[in-house]
Amino acid sequence: MSELRTITHEMDLRWEYASGSAMEKFCAGLLERRIEALKCPDCARRYLPPRPFCGKCNTRLSEWVPVADEGVLEAWTVMYLPIVDGRSGEMREAPYGMGLIRLDGADTTLNHYLVENDPANLKVGQRVKAVWRDDLQGAMDDILHFEVLK
Repeated sequence: MSELRTITHEMDLRWEYASGSAMEKFCAGLLERRIEALKCPDCARRYLPPRPFCGKCNTRLSEWVPVADEGVLEAWTVMYLPIVDGRSGEMREAPYGMGLIRLDGADTTLNHYLVENDPANLKVGQRVKAVWRDDLQGAMDDILHFEVLK
């Protein structure tokens, strides 16, 4: 049996992420508290988050359509492990809710944080609404989380 050896090494990792033109335009809309989806000219499916091609028809998408900041909770989970937010570098304490949200006017779901983290208070089909940050930056976290509507 060989002996286990441990080497301690600190790494400085940096990367850049190109979101693409569709996501750039989407994030620019967030600066104005505007949510838009891309609509397929062939099947009329409205994609959120936006993507360059229809997943059904493989047609290039270019028509932007408005989407509400309210919608339906299609699926949810509560996370019990804290994470480091990739954009801010800040710790998101557990527990926190995550949801797949189909905003009014969209045909696909958006994965985002929920302010509610008690499983007893979360149900598929609930209406939810975006809670916006005060200092908009043109990024997904301009929507802080979604809250359940009563």
